[in-house]
Amino acid sequence: MARSKTKKEREHMDKVARLGCLICRKEGNPYSPAELHHIRDVTLVGLGKESFHNNSRAFSKKWGSQKELLIETLNLLVHDGLLQEE
Repeated sequence: MARSKTKKEREHMDKVARLGCLICRKEGNPYSPAELHHIRDVTLVGLGKESFHNNSRAFSKKWGSQKELLIETLNLLVHDGLLQEE
C-alpha cells in the first residue's frame, strides 16, 4: 500500500501543478494544466510510458530527459518565487 503524502509534499506538488504543463509552456500555452507524474527510468521495462507521449525516446530527444525537465521545473519554481533556493 502506498504511503500518504506529507503536508510538505502536498504543498510542493501543488506548487508544481500551478506552473502548468512544462511542454505546453514551451509551445506558447502557459495556461495548460499539468499532468504530474513520477520520473520514470525509460531504460527499465514497462516504465516511462506516460499518457501524453508513447515514444519516450522521441519525447526526450525533442524536450529533454525526465531529469532535465525536473531541473527546469525546479528552476521555474525558484524563478516564480514558489520555491526558495537553499
